[in-house]
Amino acid sequence: MNYLSGFSKLFLILLIVYLLSAFFAKSNFKVERTRVVQASQKLVYNQIGILKNWENWSIWQEKDHSIQYTFEGKDAENGAVMHWKGDPEKSGTGLIEIIQADPPYSMVYKLKGKLPFSIQSMGSFILSAENSKRTTVLWTDHGQIPFLLRPVLMFIDVEAIMAPDMERGFFKIDSICSSFQNQIQLIMHQDSLKI
Repeated sequence: MNYLSGFSKLFLILLIVYLLSAFFAKSNFKVERTRVVQASQKLVYNQIGILKNWENWSIWQEKDHSIQYTFEGKDAENGAVMHWKGDPEKSGTGLIEIIQADPPYSMVYKLKGKLPFSIQSMGSFILSAENSKRTTVLWTDHGQIPFLLRPVLMFIDVEAIMAPDMERGFFKIDSICSSFQNQIQLIMHQDSLKI
């Protein structure tokens, strides 16, 4: 009986420590990345604002080849939704919904996902043209950390997990948009030779 009583006390102490840790731990996260993309603002926005194009550059596609997407709403408009379903251990299920679209300047989205645990965040892309062939993009993702997950995330750097995926996404966006920009330049050059 003393053994059970001792175990109960230890469990209660650990529970109290865990809950106190949750109370004092960070309650939110924010990760930002900026990149200059070698393409026009409209080309870049089309990759970001049209959710169907996320299949071209999203890191999820690389990590989970079983992932499947479905779409609702009009491209690049408020209320457009991309649902995904994939391997429960890799990408799980979830959706991204455009909350505020202002083509070609910005897009705000809401993400809800279910992996082994539920996640929610808000994200945004802010685009500013440096010139007709260069666009600076600021990508931000932020959200609340569920109360009971806070002690666990005290020892996990959310930015270290998310930032490489954002950087890889930016790399792919830049590659795709640069390729389109070069094709446009080639067509424009060919058209000018015919005159």
